[in-house]
Amino acid sequence: MEERLRHLINEINSNLIENYSSIKDIFNNEYGWPELDPVRDEICKCIMFGLSQAAITLTNHLLESSLKKCLIYKYTIDNKKDIDEKKIETIFKNGIDKFDNSKSDLSKSINAACTNGLITKKQKMILHDFRERFRNSFSHASSQKTFGDMKIPAKIINSIDQVDKQINNEISVKDVPIIQGIVQSIISSKLCIPYFREVDEIIREMFLKLDIKR
Repeated sequence: MEERLRHLINEINSNLIENYSSIKDIFNNEYGWPELDPVRDEICKCIMFGLSQAAITLTNHLLESSLKKCLIYKYTIDNKKDIDEKKIETIFKNGIDKFDNSKSDLSKSINAACTNGLITKKQKMILHDFRERFRNSFSHASSQKTFGDMKIPAKIINSIDQVDKQINNEISVKDVPIIQGIVQSIISSKLCIPYFREVDEIIREMFLKLDIKR
């Protein structure tokens, strides 16, 4: 166990500086929103420690949570006259009932954010693409959505009359479960940072539009 632990520490240390450099601006620039900052911070640490699949699934959570919370706050601000501000537990109730209920899926949250002026139409298209490529594929463990038509070169060994022959071929990743874990890990390491950075940028723009002083 000690040997494995040393190997893990060495593996983390070998990439830590490079990984930190790739997201240090986000890591060191808090939102000032305690309802979202812990997730942002943890995603940064996942990237620094090379936990790319965890970073993607947490970014999925950050995206959905930020949309719902911004919609709730926007609704609360727009309907301030109908709110009893003396009771903290009731201030956001109507907004929560509207935007954070069992029917409030990510697709509806994205559309509502655009309708309410929190994101642009271009950002709406980007987020719907993310919904398919990252949230639905990773969070729902859908190999069809994760790998699509991806094929990789492979050597297939056929045994015919006890003679092994190697055949060069391409195989579809979505059709071969045994290779999907490794391929998904490779994909995640390449995509987790650009995905997180784009989501982070959209979130910060939503904050500016809300103009909530913290």
